[in-house]
Amino acid sequence: MKKSFFAVLLIFAMTLSLSAGEPIETAFVNSSITVVGGELGAVADLLNPFIDSTIIGGGIRNLLEVRLLDDPTMQNDPEIEVASFPGIDVDGNPDNDFDGSNLYEVDPIGLNDEGEPITIFTPGSITSGNIVAGPADLDLGGGLVIPGALLEGTIAPGGTSLDSSVISAAIPVAIFDAIPAPPPFDGFPFNYDTMTEVLAFLGVDPDVDLDGDGTVDAYSVDFVLSFVSCQIIYPAPGTSFQRADINLDGAVDIGDPVNLLGYLFTGGDEPGCLDGADANDDGAVDIGDAILILGYLFTDGIAPSEPFEKCGTDPTADSITCEVPPAGC
Repeated sequence: MKKSFFAVLLIFAMTLSLSAGEPIETAFVNSSITVVGGELGAVADLLNPFIDSTIIGGGIRNLLEVRLLDDPTMQNDPEIEVASFPGIDVDGNPDNDFDGSNLYEVDPIGLNDEGEPITIFTPGSITSGNIVAGPADLDLGGGLVIPGALLEGTIAPGGTSLDSSVISAAIPVAIFDAIPAPPPFDGFPFNYDTMTEVLAFLGVDPDVDLDGDGTVDAYSVDFVLSFVSCQIIYPAPGTSFQRADINLDGAVDIGDPVNLLGYLFTGGDEPGCLDGADANDDGAVDIGDAILILGYLFTDGIAPSEPFEKCGTDPTADSITCEVPPAGC
């Protein structure tokens, strides 16, 4: 399922010395995103209900964690920093996402090999509940990145809620090209296919040249975010491996799909690194993985999923593990 830009989650949490999997209890989950201005402000009445329905639908969300925090009330701290990364709803049930205590796990794709956040907004501070951190590039998902963004907002005493200041950005036309036209514009008499066509019908046109080539290719937008409290956990450190090296000899060749097919169909030994055997990273080890490797080796097919060209950890949260890393990892 495609990630929508609007499925954005921002979390603020105290930094504690915690082992992987131990909950951080002082946090916030984004409960609403409201368009208030810019070119897209003219169609806020159309977009905001669509955004609300997307957020309520759940799925993968983006997280922020306040680090170096000394004040448990989150009201005054002269030196903090804010980490940014994707997150996953642990129970997979969007109905309780905003109940004040729902649990999210940090997605490993947002962490480096040492398990630390790749993106950190610094320097930062909180004064009388007003938080400012950055600049850094704010990735909202779906291809929307706000370069050099400042994170600003107001935190309620005790961290029960947070409301952001107005955030200005530009959303590429390609984002709306990928969003199906909502009712009633998807049927007669309109029969539009994409949200871009709907915006053009309503007189909303691109007004920002993102790449500086002289052609407008994005819509300006101002929006605000609201939050309620929740919890987060960090994932357990993953084992480093190389995708498709199934026989663990440090190379990817014909021996690997042969080994996998033997395991699947003739009672061969289970691969020591099932994560590596999941060549297409779909969360299952099956004949599709062997077919992908054979296609890559002999018919110029697509390459196995990362980590492939070099050792690394699994960027996707799933139940498959790697008990024995390949040679060289």
